[in-house]
Amino acid sequence: MAARTSKKWLHGCLALALFVASILLPPTVSYSAGENLLGNPGFEAGDVSWEKWGSPVVTTAEKHGGAKSLQVKRNTGGASASVAVQEGKTYRVGLWVKFAGTGVTSAAIDLDAFGNQQTKQYLYFSGSTQWEYKQLLYTPAPGVQYIRFSFWNSTSKDYYIDDAVIRENVDIERPSTPGTWLAEHEPDSLKLTWAGSTDDMAVESYQLSYKKTEDSGWNTLSVPHQETVTSYTYTLQNLDPFSVYAIMLRSRDTAGNTSGAVMGMEATPGVNLLTNGGFETASISPWTETGTVQTTTYGTYAGQYAARLTDNSAIRSEEIPVYGEDSYLVSYWTRSAAVPPLASTVSLSVYQESSESEHPLITNTAMVWARSENQLRTTGSTEYMQLTAKNQTGTDQFLDQVYIGKLPELPEDLTPGAPAGFTVNRTDGVSADLEWLAATGPFGVKNYSITFKKAADTEWSNITVPYVPGQSLYAYKLEGLSPESLYEVKVTAVSEGTAVSAASSLELTTGKMFPVNPGASEEAVALLDRLYATVGNAVYTGQHNYYEAPSLWYDTAAELTGYYPAIWGSDFAYYTSGDFSALRQAMIDEAINKGHTGSIITLTYHEPRPMDSATAGWESVTGDVTAAQMAEIVTPGTALYNQWAAQVDEVAGYLAQLRDEGIPVLWRPYHEMNAEFFWWGARPELFRQLWDNLYDRYTHLHGLDNLIWVWSPNAESSWAYDSAPYYPGHDAVDVLAMDIYNNDYRDTYYNKLVQLSGGRPIAIGENGELPDMDMLMEKQPRYAYFMTWSQYLTDKNSLSAIQALYSNPRALHNGETGNGPYVPPPADSYLIDDFEQYGSSNSSLRAKWQRNVSGNLATVTLDTYHLNSGIYGLKLDYTVGNPGYAGVYRSMGKEWPGMEAISFWLQPDGSNRQLAVQFHETNGEVWEASIPVQGTSPVLVSIPFTEFLRPGWSTGGNGVIDLGSIKEFAFYIAQGSGTQGSGTLYIDDVKAIKLPVEEE
Repeated sequence: MAARTSKKWLHGCLALALFVASILLPPTVSYSAGENLLGNPGFEAGDVSWEKWGSPVVTTAEKHGGAKSLQVKRNTGGASASVAVQEGKTYRVGLWVKFAGTGVTSAAIDLDAFGNQQTKQYLYFSGSTQWEYKQLLYTPAPGVQYIRFSFWNSTSKDYYIDDAVIRENVDIERPSTPGTWLAEHEPDSLKLTWAGSTDDMAVESYQLSYKKTEDSGWNTLSVPHQETVTSYTYTLQNLDPFSVYAIMLRSRDTAGNTSGAVMGMEATPGVNLLTNGGFETASISPWTETGTVQTTTYGTYAGQYAARLTDNSAIRSEEIPVYGEDSYLVSYWTRSAAVPPLASTVSLSVYQESSESEHPLITNTAMVWARSENQLRTTGSTEYMQLTAKNQTGTDQFLDQVYIGKLPELPEDLTPGAPAGFTVNRTDGVSADLEWLAATGPFGVKNYSITFKKAADTEWSNITVPYVPGQSLYAYKLEGLSPESLYEVKVTAVSEGTAVSAASSLELTTGKMFPVNPGASEEAVALLDRLYATVGNAVYTGQHNYYEAPSLWYDTAAELTGYYPAIWGSDFAYYTSGDFSALRQAMIDEAINKGHTGSIITLTYHEPRPMDSATAGWESVTGDVTAAQMAEIVTPGTALYNQWAAQVDEVAGYLAQLRDEGIPVLWRPYHEMNAEFFWWGARPELFRQLWDNLYDRYTHLHGLDNLIWVWSPNAESSWAYDSAPYYPGHDAVDVLAMDIYNNDYRDTYYNKLVQLSGGRPIAIGENGELPDMDMLMEKQPRYAYFMTWSQYLTDKNSLSAIQALYSNPRALHNGETGNGPYVPPPADSYLIDDFEQYGSSNSSLRAKWQRNVSGNLATVTLDTYHLNSGIYGLKLDYTVGNPGYAGVYRSMGKEWPGMEAISFWLQPDGSNRQLAVQFHETNGEVWEASIPVQGTSPVLVSIPFTEFLRPGWSTGGNGVIDLGSIKEFAFYIAQGSGTQGSGTLYIDDVKAIKLPVEEE
């Protein structure tokens, strides 16, 4: 809620620049480091947030990512929205381009930088008919405040743009996945070799994790990355023989980002089945020889001895018994005494039932020792096997460390087992307590995935539950369900990588949802049921009223639309004037009347500070309290607690009247607590205690069983903090709402409420601009109601917008008036601004008339000397230099039906510069007309709408001025026929008018 004499926190859309390409400046938004600062970078939302000059079109014919791109036809262009940048930071700027045909060898996309200084850089493209990405790192020069992409296709071919990015240059890109390793197997070690990774910044290391498949925990080690190395080798040592190991390999960059994982199983073999495989007995026995084979101590690989095979010699191992179907590892080290003319041969003979099968093995012909490794699988009828090495190379060959060992079987199924014991222990209306036993698998379990849906639905929702080491039983509260509904629920175990178990499934039925007050009245239960039934299906309309005139804006909404709002709202508020108790009682009397005629009642409480007098006003509500004072207010028995209790007890008496009349109330105390607007704000822990104290006192002391408790933070922004720490909990909140102004209906706000609510109803607690009902249905369907704040109904919304919402099929009302929607009588003029409403407050004026910060300096002040009528006029001081224009604009939600011109009083400064008048339709279409600034005598300017044209950069709309919905009005000054420099204009009585009828 705002004070009666001021507007609520304003963040209007910044005006489009005049005489140059339009520059859109968004409201300040908080972004995570490295997040793309561009909205709609891949055109998935059409051309939203992009300007179009000429006729570029969003298309599905080509796309780099997602489903769409922008086709920039020849002799057309456009620009992205501008994003705010900070001096001293570096930004990564890039996008993808693809040409529709060959023949173009070079093309550029501009990076515009502007503010107090204006510069330009370029991304150069080769004209490729394949998608091509270019980027640059940009550090703003002093004076640069905004950057954007702009482009004009002057080539001979169309091209496509997609996936643009402007983000702070923190490294969020993952390095590439390392290559799949090659393994050498020993009984106590595994030697792994893999190809290295690349990264847009720098790879730091390789994270190598391994474990025996039956173990739960992983061993992880780090292998440093080296810029000049492309292949890496690491040996896992001290392993257990005849064991299966799960292995994961990832790369990590210097910012801590990790790549995708290379995953696999490797086995260590058992003991060496060969006797004297290393010839350390100084003889070849029990091997048998043909020709000359001797042991030697010269140039061995390991130990003291190796076998030396002269030319035309051979050596055969003893018979190794084999039983059943098994896998074996065969390895050995060889080298040549000289470069041989022919290769030596090594083979493994397998004997079964008097038949022999020979298996050639890999051999080495180099003069340096090299290891050869082979794997062989025997059949069930195999009896024994022997290894034979033959030298027919023409030079001596050396053999060492010959090994044959049995390998354990690798698991065929790498997925974890399905979680057992899946059951539901308890349900209420919006949640279910689930339980299951921990699963196991070769790669362990990384997390559990719960999927669920209503039995009648087709779309599944998904929740991830993290793995907890050593935990054998998992319990999870599944929230976000609907009351009295049948659900299908599944749980799967997910291992490291992508392996997913079979699902364990169950069905559950939720119960009825009751208010948090266990003794809630039947009427309160019925009201909560109405809200639950509305979720996802419709939206209750709501209208707030000041307590001094408790039906004014409710009746206004009804008169304008022909429908009574479903929700009537008011406020216990603070002292303004007159008999405070009588005014409150009149408000309660109206609430009783509205409740008995079918309206849903919602009440707010802007409580003055407990230490202030009973006649404290707005300055008390918005005043500060120290942390010590706040602690005392929430501590029973203290002086400030007792003063607080006396205040809320007085309000309880009024709420009790509604209880006694059987009227339930959506009770919304202490709203916008996550900001510093009010004394109860910006202290999460103390606020939660304040809420709990009020809930306890009203529920147990006063027996107010008619209350539905509504918690309503402010939409998070640069002036409102994360709301989650302020949430009192499910035990003391029935409905979660959010106060949203400036048409800022972001998905992030909605998603935050949905997540925090756990399935409870959510709402728009306060709003200025009305929500778009089609957008709510498509993207934010769980909002159950909204409540427009008093005069903002008409201050922030056009008549057509109000009537369109109330006539929407999803809008729920409290019946029709019988008079139909309001049809305004013909008017001779509509006031845009006469500058009388701001009193003497320049800050209030500047909150409404804002400078376009992409242009030169422009300052507005109230003036009492140069004006047409009344007490105040507008003084506009400006400078025209680089970029060549200065301007101010104001947002509005108005319509000018039947009007024919814009009229205003002007005292010019004789500069011969150019003054433009510009207005924007709600659909984004822009119109402007300009006049020279000549002379210094006051003039009454009248510009017919027939003289207004669309700027060349403005696209969209129907090409016809639509006076039914105007969202923005602006004045701009450009150099025109004058010079660069400063000047001052005086403006008053800005109106949309009908032109006088000329006499014949």
